[in-house]
Amino acid sequence: MDFQIANFINHFWQWSRRDVFSQYISRNRTMIIIRTLVIILAVIFKRKYRKFVVFSFVLARTLFYGVSEIGFKTLLVQETGIKLRPYVTYSWTIQAIGKQYSDSSFPSSHMVLTVAMITVLIILFPAVRPYAILYVLLMAWSRMHNGMHYPSDIIAGTFFWILCGWIAVVLSKRVFVSK
Repeated sequence: MDFQIANFINHFWQWSRRDVFSQYISRNRTMIIIRTLVIILAVIFKRKYRKFVVFSFVLARTLFYGVSEIGFKTLLVQETGIKLRPYVTYSWTIQAIGKQYSDSSFPSSHMVLTVAMITVLIILFPAVRPYAILYVLLMAWSRMHNGMHYPSDIIAGTFFWILCGWIAVVLSKRVFVSK
């Protein structure tokens, strides 16, 4: 079923403006710009908690790299082998759109970092929840539409990274609220 969903999303509205949009959403430069703007706005609107906000985002990103990139994509791959991306495994039917990555598809690094950062944002600014969720859904769609991930890569990473974002906020509160 993982393949069928990935294949459907990859072919749905293919060769259209949506291809350009999906590339734009998951482009690293776009993600950096969006995250930088979010942090700047958070610091502006939460001046009193500036250090807390920045520390929460930095901690979420650090957890992302430590667990996802080092844990899953390096150490786990040595034990279990690489999970090939859909466009590699099913090259005859799933087309890669945008930058082609050669690392393991599990978990989606784009989704992991997005969800960890968005979790922090939602906890700090509950009013932005609908926009944050929309951004997460667009990222999930774009990663599958671009042929980079299976739904299981997205779903498994999402639930785990909500926890990482929450951990970042809890640890930040312990560091800054106790002062």
